[in-house]
Amino acid sequence: MSKQLLQSLTGVGAVHAGDVLLRNTAYQLTLWSDDSRGSSDNASVVGHIDITGIQEAVVFAGPGSLILTIEDGRRLAFQLTSTHGEIVGRGWLT
Repeated sequence: MSKQLLQSLTGVGAVHAGDVLLRNTAYQLTLWSDDSRGSSDNASVVGHIDITGIQEAVVFAGPGSLILTIEDGRRLAFQLTSTHGEIVGRGWLT
């Protein structure tokens, strides 16, 4: 089964660790559907954020508490997957 592209998003958003704002940063997100109907019911979010200068804050805050708020106000709980800023969503944009 192949993934279907639902949406690509770019902009500047806020990265929070819990209630603490770490920084505003550039993001690039790609939203994929895991079924042929293009439904967001079974979907995933991957992307990249600029983490220059916040690596230590992420370590101290804990990677399980990171939230990206994108320009339209939706929020994404995410996990860093590399030291270069690659991320994977832990759920969907809410």
